[in-house]
Amino acid sequence: MIFNSVNGQNLSGTWLMIKDGHTYADPMFIEFKNDEILHYEISKKSENGILEKKLVYSEKFSVTKNEFVNENRIRLYRMGKTHTVISETESNSEDTEFAIDYERIEPTKTDLTKTEIEESEFNVEWNNEKIRFVFNKDLSSPTIQEINKRRKREGRKLILEKLNETYFGAIYDNKTRETLIPIREINAEKITLYGFPKKPYEITTN
Repeated sequence: MIFNSVNGQNLSGTWLMIKDGHTYADPMFIEFKNDEILHYEISKKSENGILEKKLVYSEKFSVTKNEFVNENRIRLYRMGKTHTVISETESNSEDTEFAIDYERIEPTKTDLTKTEIEESEFNVEWNNEKIRFVFNKDLSSPTIQEINKRRKREGRKLILEKLNETYFGAIYDNKTRETLIPIREINAEKITLYGFPKKPYEITTN
């Protein structure tokens, strides 16, 4: 059984790494067990939409710098390098602290079947960015679709995937998974998405 608590904060469950515009890593999950943070990668392709996670490494939670953003979001701080190119022959690097958020996932609330979810279509808006939330269709503009066709390249698609009891809208670009957007609730009238990198962390549309 994997569980933990720190200063009254519940760390049970599975947490999704939240990607922002500067994060290029594949989607990953973490779980907490005693004083360990267990880091999991997921399969490159899902089998019938089912994700499988694989433990890749662990670290001591007590030696990390962290903070709780809210009861379902924790922020871990990492040291890394920032490289700056000054000219063709000159560059420099400096130590930089990076923050990575993780959101606790929960079972999706729905009365729809997998097929019914895949047939749903919603238009959502997050921070003035309009998102067409529809599965298994090319989301690229007609111009980009034509360019991709000539290059024999697949455009961006939203694929329904699932880990345990949580559904995700998985964004694929040219058959490569880029991002997982967890679905808190979905029915015929509305959808609630969460795990966004900035506030509002959750959106509901109908």
